[in-house]
Amino acid sequence: MVEVYPEGRYLPLTAGADITAGQVVELSGDGTVVPAGDGSTKVIGVALINAKAGEKVTVVTEGVVEVVASGSISAGDKVQSAAGGKVAKWTASAAGDSAKIIGTALTSASADGDKVKVLMK
Repeated sequence: MVEVYPEGRYLPLTAGADITAGQVVELSGDGTVVPAGDGSTKVIGVALINAKAGEKVTVVTEGVVEVVASGSISAGDKVQSAAGGKVAKWTASAAGDSAKIIGTALTSASADGDKVKVLMK
């Protein structure tokens, strides 16, 4: 039987490390995700549930999600992944950096640890 994921919005993947619900995750291998690092270009989505390494984790790949900011973000800012599966305001420092954009902030955050709603791209 062929596995089908209608519209690809929710994917059952395997945690390659401990993951907390709401963390931005990146692919680390075939069907495996870990909390995203700073400016990752391998971001796949946001974890919907907590998972220990080796367990299944549901990842949302599009839509609006609430995530933790690593610093100040204004509504309307493009965002990228930050250390620990957080998000940061996107900044271009080199050609091709637009590949790091994972979405647009719909709400603002004033400090590290604040929650922000992001429309995933």
